[in-house]
Amino acid sequence: MQRLIALHRQIATEVVMAEQKPNNNQQLYYAGIAAIVIVVLIALWLLLAKDDEQEPAINLLPPAITEPVTPQPETEPEQDTLEPDTTEPSPEQVTEPGVTEAVAEPEVALPVLDESDAEVKQRLLALNWRSGLAGLFVTEEMLRNFVVQTDNIAQGQLATGHRLLRPLEQKFALGEGDPMQLNESSFARYQPYIQLIESVPAEQMLALFNRYEPLLQQAYAELGYPDELFKHKLIAAIDVLLETPEVSYPLTLERPSVVYVFADPAIEQLPAPQKQMLRLGPDNQQRFKAVLQRYKQLLQ
Repeated sequence: MQRLIALHRQIATEVVMAEQKPNNNQQLYYAGIAAIVIVVLIALWLLLAKDDEQEPAINLLPPAITEPVTPQPETEPEQDTLEPDTTEPSPEQVTEPGVTEAVAEPEVALPVLDESDAEVKQRLLALNWRSGLAGLFVTEEMLRNFVVQTDNIAQGQLATGHRLLRPLEQKFALGEGDPMQLNESSFARYQPYIQLIESVPAEQMLALFNRYEPLLQQAYAELGYPDELFKHKLIAAIDVLLETPEVSYPLTLERPSVVYVFADPAIEQLPAPQKQMLRLGPDNQQRFKAVLQRYKQLLQ
């Protein structure tokens, strides 16, 4: 009878250990992941977080659960479970974040350029954009349109038919008797775009750029630049926007035909991207330049 009682207690102890050991291993595993996440880009963390939901099964039942027979009986099972410096060098014991990171699943292979919209859209919209503004993105031919616009801006032009963002719903118009000038109501139309661009750190977007740089390079080669780096053209385009001159507002307009033009010939002769920057208004323009400057620092 006593032997049966002793056997029952031994079985109960082993069950408790089998339940506690994985929990402790899982806690150490997630603590390691948290430490690694601090030093990686948030966009990549979003991808790893999805993988982590499937990975705990790797460490649920390490083969090192059984107690060693050599230690004295006074050693308590719970101390063996929690003690990080055990003599057993099992690779299943997650004592360092680097060990856990080594078993992370590899990055998913790139899609082909012609079929990249679905993945690019998913990863782009997964970022923490300001609520209600992510719908401004045009999600067709995303990589090619980005390359075409970048190439045109670097040359002082704006490409029609290759939009990256949806057009403004509120059109520019002057009321009867209003002076022919850009005014605050015109500048306010661009607020959603500025808020969208500011809402996600440049580091997150750079992570997406790094992933899709081979596809961007392919799209750039299609435009006739097989021997040039697209990153250099992107920096050149940013420079064109950053070089938009400082002017004194309000800016007077003229309407010689259907469209409005700047009355000052020196302003009207500026490259199209810089004239668009001036239409943002002084405050929006400075906020946009601050974002562009951050992108340039990260790209160099």
